[in-house]
Amino acid sequence: MRKSSNKKKSNEKIVIDLKSKLEEIEVINKIEKFEKYQDIFDNQPYYYLVQAKLKIKINDFNGALLNLNKACSVIQNVELIYNIRAKVLFKMKNYNGALMNINQAILLNPQNDIYFYRRANVLFQLKIYAGAIKDYSKAIEINDSNEMYYFNRGLAKGCLRDFIGAIEDFEKVIEINPNKVNTKEIIKNLQNRLHRANTKQ
Repeated sequence: MRKSSNKKKSNEKIVIDLKSKLEEIEVINKIEKFEKYQDIFDNQPYYYLVQAKLKIKINDFNGALLNLNKACSVIQNVELIYNIRAKVLFKMKNYNGALMNINQAILLNPQNDIYFYRRANVLFQLKIYAGAIKDYSKAIEINDSNEMYYFNRGLAKGCLRDFIGAIEDFEKVIEINPNKVNTKEIIKNLQNRLHRANTKQ
């Protein structure tokens, strides 16, 4: 019975891998088609942006950055470029570079909750938890319906041993999305940590 189950899982993995490879080939073909007609599209504002987004899909982050840098010279909406470039640099674990770019996006549009959320994630990776909490809170102030803002703020509060604040954030996550995976387990773990901290006092 176990062998049959393992074989089924193995077959499912092969199907998933094959599907992923076919999707990658399709994206590569699109990139090659765009590059073939570069002389035609060269002066079109969003040519390099489309190329960058396609390259992100196949994890060609260096190639995406080159296209985004070129896009800066032809696209008026540089805010968009800063945001995407921050996303790419984050994936590359270049957190300082991501921070520089998302800071620029926020300067151009300080009412975009996604930008504050993105910067908070960068600060979290840099272990600047207080700064991350501040930015998650700003994102929530602009848009209070996104469960991930509360979820990640809860993680940051937990890192600072603010267990009560973290529990409140994760309870808000469940309020927004009762089926959010692992949230109840995280709350239980935080409650245990809070109990142990209070016992030591």
